[in-house]
Amino acid sequence: MRGFLDFIMADIKHVIPNPLNPRTNNAIKTDEIQRVLKEKGWEVPITCYQKGDQYVILSGHRRWYAAKKLSYKKIPIYLVEAPKTKEEEQERLGSVQGGKSDWSVYEWAKHTYDMWIYWEKCSFRKLARKMNKSCSFVSLRVKIFSYYPHSEIEENLKNDRYSISILSYLIKWLDTLSRTKPEIVEHYTLELIRTTMLAKIEKNLVGILDLKNDSFIHNASNGQIKNFLLDPNKKLLEALLEIDGYKKRYNGKTKMKAYVNEINYVNDIIKGLDPPGNVEERKRMQSILNDYNSRILKLKAHVQAYINDNSSI
Repeated sequence: MRGFLDFIMADIKHVIPNPLNPRTNNAIKTDEIQRVLKEKGWEVPITCYQKGDQYVILSGHRRWYAAKKLSYKKIPIYLVEAPKTKEEEQERLGSVQGGKSDWSVYEWAKHTYDMWIYWEKCSFRKLARKMNKSCSFVSLRVKIFSYYPHSEIEENLKNDRYSISILSYLIKWLDTLSRTKPEIVEHYTLELIRTTMLAKIEKNLVGILDLKNDSFIHNASNGQIKNFLLDPNKKLLEALLEIDGYKKRYNGKTKMKAYVNEINYVNDIIKGLDPPGNVEERKRMQSILNDYNSRILKLKAHVQAYINDNSSI
């Protein structure tokens, strides 16, 4: 432990949460933590540094919160040297808590972005080395927090309606739209299109697989793109399949071809999917895959029905 000074039993009224802590909800799993404290006591003291007559927490915010809820008067703390700068304090918050606390997607993203700012927007390679993370891990989170107004993504990252992956693919999708259909972006503004797409993601009308495949942008007319953006309940996949060449009510053999094309399209975007990065993203991805696999089964049933109808002629 860096700079260990003393072990004390501190008055809980003098222990305060760290204002730089990216974890904003200390009530997570508090019932479980309270039960552990009552049954087993303090297995590990919390870590603090002294500031005047107060003790600022570096590690143990949730245990401190649970102890307050249990009306504890005193709690055990390890006293360590006070950080000399905000940069050092942010770094120590991450190093002390990162391997021990189950930080949320939002907390890790905010911490990564804050460290990048504190280290004067250093290269992603240098940031990854300092944080002991991969370059892709830090670059994605910095890019997302640099691109989106934080108020737009904070709540839905916290409640897992957004994932890091889908926000990253939306940036690429919006960039492709800006380059390919600049007149639409100029008319509606990038801000309005971005908030519209975020709302559709929140309602599960747009998924990672949809954003990875930019066929809609390249094949849709300006009118079709406008109709998709203006319809708050329109799925991106539905809009794509309504484009000529993807979905038509054909007669004869061309109807069979339309079904096969749809099956191939869905299979292609499933194959192009990158492995999800964490448990929540894997759950979300599994739900999306289930939807697409269900669609494939329905399309195959249409194909079989078509074959049966035509074999009797």
